[in-house]
Amino acid sequence: MTNALPELDPSSTALLLMDFQHAMVGAIGDAAAGPVVANAVAALEWARANKIHVAHLRVGFEPTEAAGIPHTNKFFAPLRGAGAMLHGSPEGEFVDSVKPADHERVLSKTRIGAFSTTSLGPWLAAGNVETVILAGITTSGVALSTVREAADKDLRVVVLRDAAADPDPLVHDVLVERVFPASADIVSTAQLTARRPR
Repeated sequence: MTNALPELDPSSTALLLMDFQHAMVGAIGDAAAGPVVANAVAALEWARANKIHVAHLRVGFEPTEAAGIPHTNKFFAPLRGAGAMLHGSPEGEFVDSVKPADHERVLSKTRIGAFSTTSLGPWLAAGNVETVILAGITTSGVALSTVREAADKDLRVVVLRDAAADPDPLVHDVLVERVFPASADIVSTAQLTARRPR
C-alpha cells in the first residue's frame, strides 16, 4: 500500500534515520542493502536541502550497560557476554553514506525502539515537530516499535517503505502493507524527494 504524501512543513518535520549501522545493514543481505541505503541517502539529502530536522539513531552500549542487560530480554541478552554493539565497535558504526553531519542529532539507544532509552521525545518536542518520517533497519524491529510509539504520542508518521528492510522480506511486506497503514502514511522515497515542502 502506498499513500499520498501529506503536506509537510519543514519547521515541524523530522527525518529519523534508524540503525543504519554495519551490523543491521549486513543482516538484511547485500541485495536488499544496496537499494535501501541508497534510498536513505536520497531522503537524507532531500531533508538537508529542505532544512528538515534530522536525527540519526543507533544501538550502542557502554560496557556497564551491556553487562546489565537482563536475561529476560530475549533480543538483547545474547549481546551481554559477546561484547557486540559497544560504542566504537566496527559493527556499531554508521555506514559511510549515511553518516551524520556535525549539526544533526545523534541518539544512542539500548533497546529496540527509538523512544524508550533516548531523548528523542524531548528533542522532537523542543523542535515543535509534529511529523516524523521514518527510515530504518529492521522493519520488524526499530521501525515497528517506533511507528507504534510515535503514533501513541500523537505524531503524524510517514514511513518510507523502500528505505526500510527486514531480514525476512515477507515480514517487511506484511508490516508496510497490512500493519503500519493503521498508524502511518506509507510512501516511497521517490514520492518524498519529488515534493517541495511548503
